[in-house]
Amino acid sequence: MVFREQYGEHYDQLMYCGDYHPYRRHGEKNPNFNAYSGFLLDLKENQAGAVERFRQFLEGLLAPDIPVAIVPSHDPAKTTSGLRTLGEMLAASDRIDAASCLVRTMKIDKLATGGDRSIQVHLNSIVVQNVQLIQGRDVVLLDDITTSGNSLEACRQLLMKAGAARVQKLALAKTA
Repeated sequence: MVFREQYGEHYDQLMYCGDYHPYRRHGEKNPNFNAYSGFLLDLKENQAGAVERFRQFLEGLLAPDIPVAIVPSHDPAKTTSGLRTLGEMLAASDRIDAASCLVRTMKIDKLATGGDRSIQVHLNSIVVQNVQLIQGRDVVLLDDITTSGNSLEACRQLLMKAGAARVQKLALAKTA
């Protein structure tokens, strides 16, 4: 169980916390861009206030004693991110830090700028390490923003193949 009891289990579906409205649409400022979308961009920049805001929100949702894994960056050289910081902070509160489990082995084109969103591109460029952290356990898999859900699904498949009992996909936002 990855969520505290009052929230129930939803392993068969992608869960997300809100809608993301990109700052620009078709080269112009998006009139739907809002504060929540701004906090997501701040998280992507690893700004402490945004990381703490999302930590506080997720702290009440997530059960203790679960591994917290994250979808890796498109660039394996990028080892720090707001999402990774968030995962590490959540793990510091009676959870297992599984942020090191999913590792991108080769750089892919950034999805937000037109990169290939297929599941296969992720399956071909991500490996699972430190499997002892997730084997036989229910895992929460975090992503900051999802559009197609394919990076989350590829990572779920990889974690399951590596021995996770169940994987709950959780994005902080879905592109609206």
